[in-house]
Amino acid sequence: MAGLMRVTSSDHPSLKLPAVDVLRGVAALGVAWFHSRVDLWVGFRAIHADPESYTAWDRLFSYFSLPVSQLGGLVMMFFVLSGFCIHLPVAAKGQSPHWGAYAVRRILRIYPPYVLTLLLCFVIGILFFRSSGGAQVTEELATYASSSVMLQNWMTGGRQISLNPSLWSVPIEVEFYLVYPFLYGLWRSQGARAALVLTLLFTGIGCLFFFVGLGDLNVFFNYALIWNSGALLAEVYAKGALPPWTRWHGIALLTSFCTSFLAGLWGAHDFFLNYSWALFSFLILLWLLGPGANVFSTHHWWVHPLVFLGTISYSLYLLHFPLFKLWGSAWLQIAGFKPVSFLIPTLATLLVIPLAWCFIVGLSARSISLGADGQLSCRMANHEPTAHFNPPASPACGGKSKGAGAAGSGTDSRSWLWQWRSAGAAGSHGLPGSHGGRHSPPGDNGSDPLCAGRSGSVSARRC
Repeated sequence: MAGLMRVTSSDHPSLKLPAVDVLRGVAALGVAWFHSRVDLWVGFRAIHADPESYTAWDRLFSYFSLPVSQLGGLVMMFFVLSGFCIHLPVAAKGQSPHWGAYAVRRILRIYPPYVLTLLLCFVIGILFFRSSGGAQVTEELATYASSSVMLQNWMTGGRQISLNPSLWSVPIEVEFYLVYPFLYGLWRSQGARAALVLTLLFTGIGCLFFFVGLGDLNVFFNYALIWNSGALLAEVYAKGALPPWTRWHGIALLTSFCTSFLAGLWGAHDFFLNYSWALFSFLILLWLLGPGANVFSTHHWWVHPLVFLGTISYSLYLLHFPLFKLWGSAWLQIAGFKPVSFLIPTLATLLVIPLAWCFIVGLSARSISLGADGQLSCRMANHEPTAHFNPPASPACGGKSKGAGAAGSGTDSRSWLWQWRSAGAAGSHGLPGSHGGRHSPPGDNGSDPLCAGRSGSVSARRC
């Protein structure tokens, strides 16, 4: 169990890099908190549209949701960390890895927990929810089928399974794992300029998709520059060539964060926000690798719980959405209305942590241990639980990353596709269905960036 709770470097314990675990753990928790508002809170706009119907405490706590409403942007941190941690062991060795072993590790670490989550969602849907019509059932089954082979982003126009719309980023990670050997080979044979040209070509294709109206085709092209920026940072870090941190870097870090936050509140499109959040993620990682290297030293007692969050971040990401939907639907069935206090989704987010730990220990730890490599200690930036590596004259790394799906907060459960089935009862309320677009129930705030519940749409991809 110790291996699951911290990043280790068997030969050089002083070369630990817990900051990467901390980043991905905090980011995963932030994304889960962001999603908790969808099913477990009435929404900021609903409260302030009719303040007299809510207590002063409810109105006060609602303001804490404003920063949480932008935490979906932390998905870009996952992609930056992914590129960093996938390339770092390779860059440290200075030679091509065994690509067959690389593929096996990636498959064993990602796919078994992912497909197990799909099966869990399917069983929960059968036991507790029912469809409102045959066409929706057929559509949902088709989405499950495409999701099982990680092709839902290509085949269903961005639609995800109803109980877990946050699964969109897992296939994108796998696409990067497939592209990485070719990109690395191009860099080794033709030089960094050729790799940069290919990265910009991929990015240009993603931009073209967006501007011609194919924004729902959410694939790796849209994030190529972001993911590869992490790989570039790993390259210079492993070679001991990090640029010196200057006050201009600090200004850019602060500016990118403030711009991302304020533009998100204003309602800017995620296509543009993604790059702003990616710049912030790149700079915060650069700072932690340089002058901020001791901020998350394991000598501080409070760092260990944050590192632990990083070790369970993959299961936290996989489980949080179906749990929130199940709990939200149960609350609605019992109380007849969605929670009005923002404390409820906050507590629900914290409750997911021990359940995610149980999932990774009891169900998916075996697949991850099978995928472990004795010399690859940099965890997949996809929230993978164990890893360490011992690069020559280079610090060790632990980290992972992964995106999440789609949502805001404040949709009406009574309009959802999946409906609560109580034992022996005919009446129902339920969970959102996924129609390839957004949760936009009539009479609610589906278009409000502070409280809109969205599923599978480009504008909600930061979830």
